[in-house]
Amino acid sequence: MTAQHLAHFADSARRLIRSIGLTVALATALVQPAFSEETVDLVIDFAKVLQLNEPIATLIIGNPGIADATIQDDQTIVLTGKAAGMTNLIAMNDNGEEMANVLVRVASNVRRLTTVFYGSKRQTLSCAPTCEQVISVGDDEEKFEIAKTQIESRQAFSGSN
Repeated sequence: MTAQHLAHFADSARRLIRSIGLTVALATALVQPAFSEETVDLVIDFAKVLQLNEPIATLIIGNPGIADATIQDDQTIVLTGKAAGMTNLIAMNDNGEEMANVLVRVASNVRRLTTVFYGSKRQTLSCAPTCEQVISVGDDEEKFEIAKTQIESRQAFSGSN
């Protein structure tokens, strides 16, 4: 073989390797689960329903302090925002295959909340239609604990958790 034939052969081999790499990357992209790049926006203390196309066997929340998820029926997930932040949700079928992997972004409903500052201390109020204290991460620790205790007492009194 001449040097020219070797150079042509090497160039053809490089193109083939790039083509195989592109094919593998494309195949990998095509087998990604449903919802792989979807973001679900939630508001703290509000729920949202997600519907899947096949039965759910396992449900995983990356940070259960930010959002809660329950399986309502075999194809329905109920998500509830718990604290501001971002996490993910993964749903798997009976074979352990990932059916959904969604980003979950939780925010407070700032249109209904009012923040009052007392020097370096902060208190959050829900003012719709009258102002009542709510708990929010970053509030003054004493006010936070008082509101938390009242909320827990109310839940115990009503029999809900």
